[in-house]
Amino acid sequence: MIARLGQTLSRLSARFVPDPFVIVLTLTLLTFAISFLFGDKVAALSASERTLALADGWFADFYSTGLMKFALQMCIVLITGHALALSRPMQFLIKRVCGVAKTPGAAVVTVALVSAFASLLQWGLGVIVGAFMAREMGKHFAREGKAVHYPLLGAAGYAGFIVWHGGLSGSAPLKVAEPGHFLEAQIGVIPISETLFGPLNIAVTLTLIITIAGSLWALMPTDASEMTPYKGPLDESEEEEDGKEQEGAGDEPGRLIAILERTRVLNLVCGGALALWCVQFFARKGVAGFNLDTINMLFMTLGILLHRSPRSYLTAVIDGAKGSAGIILQFPFYFGILGLLKASGLITQVATMFVQISSATTFPLFTFLSAGLVNLLVPSGGGQWAVQGPVMMEAVKTLGVEPTRAIMAMAYGDAWTNMLQPFWALPLLGIMGLKAREIIGYTGFVLFVTGPVIMAWLLFL
Repeated sequence: MIARLGQTLSRLSARFVPDPFVIVLTLTLLTFAISFLFGDKVAALSASERTLALADGWFADFYSTGLMKFALQMCIVLITGHALALSRPMQFLIKRVCGVAKTPGAAVVTVALVSAFASLLQWGLGVIVGAFMAREMGKHFAREGKAVHYPLLGAAGYAGFIVWHGGLSGSAPLKVAEPGHFLEAQIGVIPISETLFGPLNIAVTLTLIITIAGSLWALMPTDASEMTPYKGPLDESEEEEDGKEQEGAGDEPGRLIAILERTRVLNLVCGGALALWCVQFFARKGVAGFNLDTINMLFMTLGILLHRSPRSYLTAVIDGAKGSAGIILQFPFYFGILGLLKASGLITQVATMFVQISSATTFPLFTFLSAGLVNLLVPSGGGQWAVQGPVMMEAVKTLGVEPTRAIMAMAYGDAWTNMLQPFWALPLLGIMGLKAREIIGYTGFVLFVTGPVIMAWLLFL
């Protein structure tokens, strides 16, 4: 019955869910219209003045220097994670794990668990490893002549991402743990021992992983005729680390240059030096040293060390850069949406509305729901915390709620509706050769079953 429901949702999404770029353009127009009609900051302006104010707010964040830095950081997360996943040791590990799954149900559960574990370590790693794991699992079953539903494997690779904001790269928990963060005067510095390693987050995360794995296992069709198998090439294109001659004009490289491009020595020396820096840095900073810049440095270091030559790593980086096209194109539009919400005051209005209907008991629940709603318009945990955090923390003082609960509730809401927001699935879709509409029906079901789980913990723990 559940498998049939999943197939129905998949068919509906295939028919009605557009491509992600169409979604962001539609969201931009919709947000502009709602901001124009209901934004309290622009309500007193004439129609022409209101239009101009919103347009200025949109453009101010569309190419905002700070936000564009964030977009570049996201690209580097994606590219370095992709290159790391393409290294031979990582590919070997992925294939070994694939060999553990003997049935379609076990395959989808394995992909979901690997994706969730990687997402807890670092969200960029979760997106990339989940994608490669799902693709390799599809290849593995095709080689074995066994049936498995490839789009559902893709959904599993993305569904594990739902736990990312409760992991070591969670934007809001890491931000409030930094001395001097922008809300320190209101809530002080909150160590991750009270957020990421607190009992609430441990309970929510473990329950989510179990729920996701069980739901996806139940969604796997039992009839092979109802499955869509992997249809791509089965042979592995090995990295030609002894070097292909580069295409284009110019003379062939000299022998010394060719040796330098293909030698492992440069990778070991430079990667080793970077590794030493990372060791001493995290030895001094501890978990507080985790941020996007240091995570990117760590991923680059691991990638350089695990690849066998500079040319091998460069090839993997170029391959990964193809997947960043969605970020480069769509991120500015999401930043523009954020600008519309700020210029109109709409984001504060939404948060304030939830505060007004809340009590100390229900506030975490409504924080979760409001964060999920805002995330559909602004799929950025860090950006969302910067805008929504001050409103939530002001309400925390008014209602007498523990800041930790409100912070984690916002974090869960931000991650939860990613199951309907296909933006972060773009790298996975590119790697697997799938369309967003092929997985959203299944991830939508995951959203449906995990929402009550999170809300129950927020209310009763």
